[in-house]
Amino acid sequence: MNRKLFSGIFGVILLFSLFFSCDRPQKSGMDFDSIDTSGDPIQTSYKSEDPIVKEIKNGQFTITPVAEYKLSGMVVSKETYSDDWGGKISPVDLAIVWGKLAESEYAPYITYSQSNRWYFYQYKPDSPFDNSYVISHSANNHIIPANENILEAVKTIGKRDRIVLEGFLVNIKGTYEGRPVTRNTSMTRKDTGDGSCEIVYVTKIRVNTDVYE
Repeated sequence: MNRKLFSGIFGVILLFSLFFSCDRPQKSGMDFDSIDTSGDPIQTSYKSEDPIVKEIKNGQFTITPVAEYKLSGMVVSKETYSDDWGGKISPVDLAIVWGKLAESEYAPYITYSQSNRWYFYQYKPDSPFDNSYVISHSANNHIIPANENILEAVKTIGKRDRIVLEGFLVNIKGTYEGRPVTRNTSMTRKDTGDGSCEIVYVTKIRVNTDVYE
């Protein structure tokens, strides 16, 4: 093969490789142990000495951790947002279930959806679950990625992926376009309605076997 032609082909391949890999998250490790989705999320008290300050166009926010948090579960719905200030701070919502809701044999009994930062579920009349169980074994999580790599990892998540989120439950307070804004995390898995979503500042995430930090 002509050397110039070979060099040209190699250059094109390299450019394509760089283009398609630039947004891929970089794994910090791999874990082949099964993700245990049977237990409740682990939440422990945490008092922040150093709130996190985040700036975006037309806004500045203080993100205050209020609890350490670890959630192992299965993703049943995912929605992305970008229009308002919330979408710029927390661009992805993950609806996650655990306990029996994460077992494949029960999947036909219940469906999940998301819209406007809300999470909805609907179960069939013959479902083995009631409202109380679904509420206490599922959550809509507003994800605040600690860095760009975690954001890219979150973007790769698909329905029925088993994941582990680690980080903090946080409250947000700041200004956007000259007006004050605030949003507080839920601190319990048993609430419903407005304010019942978890706001999670994610410092580490495992997606199936891949780990990202």
